[in-house]
Amino acid sequence: MARLETLKKLETTLEKFLGRAVDTETARLENFQSIDLLDDIARDSMKGRFINNRLGSWFARNNELLSNKNMKEFEISAIANLLNDIQSAMDPSDAETQKLAEEIDHWKEQGIAPKRKLVLKMKGETAELSITEKFMELLKKEAELLEFDPNKGEHLLTILDDVLKSADAKEDPMFVHLAASIIYFMRMHGYKVGPFVKRLKEIELKKTGGSHAG
Repeated sequence: MARLETLKKLETTLEKFLGRAVDTETARLENFQSIDLLDDIARDSMKGRFINNRLGSWFARNNELLSNKNMKEFEISAIANLLNDIQSAMDPSDAETQKLAEEIDHWKEQGIAPKRKLVLKMKGETAELSITEKFMELLKKEAELLEFDPNKGEHLLTILDDVLKSADAKEDPMFVHLAASIIYFMRMHGYKVGPFVKRLKEIELKKTGGSHAG
């Protein structure tokens, strides 16, 4: 009889353990899905696409994450970095976008903030890069940007359109350089790129306040 009682207790304990494990795993999968969705939003934001509605819905559905004490450090870091990327691409002059930026600030205040990176430099290392090093760094950054979105069979014209949108929406001159590189490459391969050249010139004029050296 005692053995039967012991087996029942072990069975009950095992059931409780498995129940907690399932609940924990389910919550973790939900967190991963939320992070994946935010990653998609951040990718579109980096391309200059409109993401306000999707970001607002994401905040509404994931507000409980702010009070979730069981999130892993890498989950917090992933969300914080993605929100920071999205915020860096926002247009501060738009009222709706400003509200979303304030919501991101609220999340940062609640601890969902990117960790500061400690950069150690070797003694005697100079911070200033040569013009060649700057150019190589730019090419590396451009290559990383194009690899940011997995290959979905997009035509180079579609990628160029996204890059031009980013060049128009963002301050980073890398997008202008990347757009010019793609346009020149397509011209070399016989594509008609006149409309894209016009768009790029208009973007450059806009960013220089209407004055153009060329």
